[in-house]
Amino acid sequence: MKTLFAQTFTAFLLSLSLLLLVVISLFLFGIRRSIQDWNVYRDRSLQGVIVPQLQRLYRRDNELTNDTVEAALTQFLTDNHYVYVLDPDREPLFMYSRGENIMLEGEEAIERVLVNLERSREMQRAVFDGEQLIAYISSGTTGFRSDVANLRFLRSMFTTVGIGVTVSLVVALVAAFVFSSYVSNQARGLASGLRRLASGERHVSFPRRSSRELRTIAASAETLQSRLEQEEQLRRQWAEDVAHDLRTPIAALKTQFEGMLEGYIKPDSKRLEALFSELLRLEGLVNDLRELNRMESPEMTIEPKEIDADEFLCEIAGTFELISTQRSIQFVTNNALDTFVADKRLLARGVGNVIQNAFQHVESGGWVSLDVYPRDGYTVFEVSNAGYVDPEEIPRLFDRLYRGRGGSKRHGSGLGLSITKAIVELHGGTVQMQQQDHTTRVLLQIPRTPPAGGKAAPADARYVVVDRR
Repeated sequence: MKTLFAQTFTAFLLSLSLLLLVVISLFLFGIRRSIQDWNVYRDRSLQGVIVPQLQRLYRRDNELTNDTVEAALTQFLTDNHYVYVLDPDREPLFMYSRGENIMLEGEEAIERVLVNLERSREMQRAVFDGEQLIAYISSGTTGFRSDVANLRFLRSMFTTVGIGVTVSLVVALVAAFVFSSYVSNQARGLASGLRRLASGERHVSFPRRSSRELRTIAASAETLQSRLEQEEQLRRQWAEDVAHDLRTPIAALKTQFEGMLEGYIKPDSKRLEALFSELLRLEGLVNDLRELNRMESPEMTIEPKEIDADEFLCEIAGTFELISTQRSIQFVTNNALDTFVADKRLLARGVGNVIQNAFQHVESGGWVSLDVYPRDGYTVFEVSNAGYVDPEEIPRLFDRLYRGRGGSKRHGSGLGLSITKAIVELHGGTVQMQQQDHTTRVLLQIPRTPPAGGKAAPADARYVVVDRR
């Protein structure tokens, strides 16, 4: 019973069986109570007729005899009645059951009735005429089922109920079969689509004409399919970019080493220094690839702590003091916070990557600034620089290995901004890039209280282009 159809159909069957059991139990209980009420009513009605007759006879004759009692009561009695009348000394006066006068059957029959009355401990009603005790009576019906009409009524009712239950069961089973088939077919379609998706297909359509839950699963599967396509495309592009960025320095190193081995390139210090520079570039690329892979892994966590904002900015300023002096680029910091919460080591790496990228795009005599301020529950690190970024490039600047137009003339692996984006997302934040007039701004926004362990769902980078040239 592992299929959805079997489980759904079985659930319907069990629910229906339980419902029928409850309905039948209530029906039988109702019939039983009705019969009991009928018996009580008929017993009271019979006594309501017998007692006045006995009182009338006693007032008329000043005594009760078998003949007078029989003559007075038989007109009210039927075959499913019994009436036992005893005198004040509990001697039988009149005994009637199932249409027969037991007094005519002899002493043995009378004795048997008296014994049965004593054994049954049935409460005998005392009949008075004023304050005078004139008799004891025990009366009633032999039961609802002793009446032929009542039996026919019960049989008719049970037959009707049985037919109704049977028809209801058949209809319910058909409905359960149809519904279970419908649900299982929808689920089977989803399962088939997911299997095709797992096997590598990327243009799978999922059924939407089903319950809300199954439609939600279908929508999630389509979203998964779209993301898988994007991830596969990014992975292919990633592999091509890595191969390209590794191929170039490796080819250069290979060519020059072959020349030195064959003797037509002289291994002087300048040549070796250039080769060493290429090796450093390769080492930096490999290290950055490893760092980015670590940042984007599900196991990566952060250790957020309270950080002194002034101290953090001083350390950042000290890191870029030398390059600022060498290239005559003004670097300023502005702070509007006392403290903030973040993983200091990772955040310094992320902010440093953006500032490093800004210095690479600023000509000598330009400026770069870092502003830290609160906004809407976030801590914002805004890196600005004099320069211009083509709006068409902005959406790709945080892609892996992308260095922008003319990037081959600049040093770097092209992974710095990707690492920054991964660090910010670990903090549960977002990345924005804006171009306004001749100023480029990159905004790193992290929550005032980053999620412990960096387990928040990653936020997509957002790129806002405001071009007012």
